[in-house]
Amino acid sequence: MSEIIVVTGIPRSGTSLMMQILEKIPIEIMTDEVRQKDENNPEGYYELEAVKGIIRDNSFLREAQDKAIKIVAPLPQFLDLSLKYKVIFMRREMDEILISQEKMLNKDQSAEREKFKTIYELHIKKTYQFLELNKIPFIDIHYSNLVSNPNYELTKLIDFLNMDLDLEKLKASINQKYYRNRLL
Repeated sequence: MSEIIVVTGIPRSGTSLMMQILEKIPIEIMTDEVRQKDENNPEGYYELEAVKGIIRDNSFLREAQDKAIKIVAPLPQFLDLSLKYKVIFMRREMDEILISQEKMLNKDQSAEREKFKTIYELHIKKTYQFLELNKIPFIDIHYSNLVSNPNYELTKLIDFLNMDLDLEKLKASINQKYYRNRLL
């Protein structure tokens, strides 16, 4: 049976970077490019509009077999369980995510950070619970490590995907200048 590679994580956790890496493998990417590149994601968002309606209709997943698709947390809990998946869970320090979102929105939300942290941590927890309950294989890839120590994270990825891949080619997708919102 074919499988679908799902890239998930909280927005601003590195999901678009992972899609760029998968595209280099090359794995076909499910994207419609409705959301255009911008200063916050100069290489693109790699999104598919149909994912926004996954709660009502997940039939688009049948077209994603042998491809990669980005589905932010907690939306993977609406996957079609008759299909086979491998999930790459992008992780990033929550404070970095929140700062990055504030810059993207050009809005100071520091007064609401604790509320957002609680919501996002719940999204992460629900996604992990769903994956574990349904025995869907997943791997955690840590954004800061991916950018600062790509050999380690990319070797984990290659092992997880069980593919013979060129590490140097994958590393070429990682541009450290885009890691702009980091904790010191």
